[in-house]
Amino acid sequence: MSKYSLQKVSELLKDEVSLEKIREIKEQLAKEKSTVDYQLSKESTKNFQDVVVSLEKLNIAQKNVRFLKDKLRDVNTLSEENKSSIDRYEIINNATIIHELIEKTTSIYDKIVNFNDLIEHVEKSLDEELAGDALDTGCPYLLHIHYMLTMARDFHDQSCVLAHISTDDVQRTMQRLFVRLPEIIEKFNKLLESIVYDLIEAVRTENQSLLIRLFKIIDVEEREDIKIIATRHIIETKERETEAAKIRKLPNKISTLNVEELDSTTSQYPSYAALAQEILNGTIQSRTQARGYKEFFFKEIKKSIQDMFVEVRKTYDGDKKFEVLNNLDWVFNELIIAKTHLSKYCPSHWQIFHKYYQYYYEELNKLIQELVYSEPETIIILDILDYDKSFQNTLKKDFGFTKDQLQSVIGDKEKETLLKDYLNLIVSKMQEWFGNLTKTEIQIFMERTTPPHTDSEGLLFLDGTKTCFQMFSQQVEVAAGSGQAKILVGVVEKFCAQLAQRQKKWMDAIGIEVKKCIEYNHKFEENPESVTKDDESAGGLVEYLVAIANDQMKAADYAVAISQKYGSMVSKVHERAISNNIEHTLDGFAEVAKCSSMGLITLMFDDLRKPYTQIFSKTWYTGNQAQQIADTLYEYLGDIKSQMNPFVYSTLVESVIEETILRFIECLKYEHSFKSKNNKFLECMKRDFEVFYKLFVQFVPEEEKGIIDDKFKLMEFFMDFCCGPADGIMETWQQCLEVYWDCPVLLLAAILKCRKDVDSSSTKSMVASAQRLAQSPQRLSQAKARDADPTFISRFQLT
Repeated sequence: MSKYSLQKVSELLKDEVSLEKIREIKEQLAKEKSTVDYQLSKESTKNFQDVVVSLEKLNIAQKNVRFLKDKLRDVNTLSEENKSSIDRYEIINNATIIHELIEKTTSIYDKIVNFNDLIEHVEKSLDEELAGDALDTGCPYLLHIHYMLTMARDFHDQSCVLAHISTDDVQRTMQRLFVRLPEIIEKFNKLLESIVYDLIEAVRTENQSLLIRLFKIIDVEEREDIKIIATRHIIETKERETEAAKIRKLPNKISTLNVEELDSTTSQYPSYAALAQEILNGTIQSRTQARGYKEFFFKEIKKSIQDMFVEVRKTYDGDKKFEVLNNLDWVFNELIIAKTHLSKYCPSHWQIFHKYYQYYYEELNKLIQELVYSEPETIIILDILDYDKSFQNTLKKDFGFTKDQLQSVIGDKEKETLLKDYLNLIVSKMQEWFGNLTKTEIQIFMERTTPPHTDSEGLLFLDGTKTCFQMFSQQVEVAAGSGQAKILVGVVEKFCAQLAQRQKKWMDAIGIEVKKCIEYNHKFEENPESVTKDDESAGGLVEYLVAIANDQMKAADYAVAISQKYGSMVSKVHERAISNNIEHTLDGFAEVAKCSSMGLITLMFDDLRKPYTQIFSKTWYTGNQAQQIADTLYEYLGDIKSQMNPFVYSTLVESVIEETILRFIECLKYEHSFKSKNNKFLECMKRDFEVFYKLFVQFVPEEEKGIIDDKFKLMEFFMDFCCGPADGIMETWQQCLEVYWDCPVLLLAAILKCRKDVDSSSTKSMVASAQRLAQSPQRLSQAKARDADPTFISRFQLT
């Protein structure tokens, strides 16, 4: 078995359960083997067929090579037989060469004599064509002009080569003969340039004849260029081999200088002599070097497109430069014509549409990059990105581009820069907006010169949250409209970051104002005359804290709505990013709401400092401290109920219940000894918690009464700890840990310290045992496994 097979079997047979399912595993492996066998068979068949086809082609190629060899052998045999069968072959051959040379010389003479007439005729035809508009006239003499000019240029090329191996006088004569030719060529190029410049317009005016003749000229030029380039290469190779053979035959005593001189005389390949020989032999019958009209053709197309974009820049200059984004549809119109019409009239290997696309893309890319680097505003950035998306969609829909062929007209690097610029601008504006908004609303909160607003349900609220999310929604809507998922996610992320900062500032402001209010109250109670204007705390803090808590619920609703609406517009990855940012923000709103509630609770229980200090004291047994506490809480809770969001209010009431119990138990810090005689302590405990229970049932809905029972369960344990038999305390502690898993041992130690019937030695022993139970690794790991939340008693402290 292979290493992979052993590994696969070992993974499947991990334990005894796997052994019991061995039949299922066997069937699974059989199915996998069947699938693999099918895939191997399919691939093998395909590869075998490819091999068969390749072998057939190879056999055909071998037959063709053998056939060609046989024919070449026959040609060579016939040549040898002809030479040997004809008497005095060499004399006849030389005479034939001389005769051909005389004919060529006569032909050259005739061409020289008639050359000026030819030039005159070509120039006259060119002037007639250049005098009118090519699209209007259709250039009827275009092919005739090209034919005559080609004759003249071919004669020029061959004559110049032959003149180079002749005398200086011949060379000067040739220069005078061809002096007008460059000017004629320039005129012809201008004519072609004007036609190429209007190629697309020629299609629109249905001037197909002109297009076909133009393309025919370029096609002929391309073919002739390919032919002469190949011919020159052959001549060059042959000449190099000849020169190399000469160098090998030089005497050994030849100096290095002579070799260098020889190299310098043959440094230009092919030489004029070699070219002249091929002209005389008839191998070269037209041009002697490439003329590059195909390159000229595409260069002029590119230049015409560049000129169009120069005009575009002139039209959309200065303040209007960004308007160009809404006026570029003509580019696709031009490309459509190139794809559906021009490509029909020219050779397919030119790929004229792709050339047009390449040139237009280059110019569009330059234009868009100029806009990118001109530091556009946010709305313009979105317009640029929207154009880029539209550009790619059009290429895909109307031109059949695949995903791999699509290009960003902005450029990948510039697109990333643009996205960053947009987000940086948004962040800058957001910081300004949020800074001003937060500064204003926190100032209003601290001054509290006017009460909060009241909505149709009687709930208090402030203006800031609504304004904040109006800004948020506007920017997210704009970002979503851009169709750029990265921008949408980026805007949500940046806004959420700003919201987090705003949340922190609110919590800091709440802490400052609550602290200031309490310090003012304390100072006023101690000595009213010592209070200065700087110490004063504006009224209405409770109402404002209620309004702030309500606003967090509204903010959470707004945020969830944004997440649901815009998360569905993007891919799963981006949707997850939006959800994560919004969820983090929701946690922040919950923290601010909790901060507001805790501020309210702090104010409530600061008013109850005095009655709480008397709990467990001598006056407590006959006093009504619990009733005072209940009355004050009733007043607070009653006033707040109609003004606060129901959900926030329910959490506030729950926190007030917890705080009431905690503050009550924390009175152990005064170390009053329990009066257990005649169950006096127990009866007072029952009295107080009956008062508290009657208070809270008024503010908790019937279906949620279990909350009170859950919280008051602690008081049952508390009374058992305080009044139960000493030998049952550890059992009660164990039961307490089952309900309140994180109950601090400090609570039990404080209770034992107040019990007269438990000495210090027993206290130490029981506290040590309680500590061991509380810190039991098994118990703590179980709590961790069920992900248990901290209970409110964990906040118990004696400071």
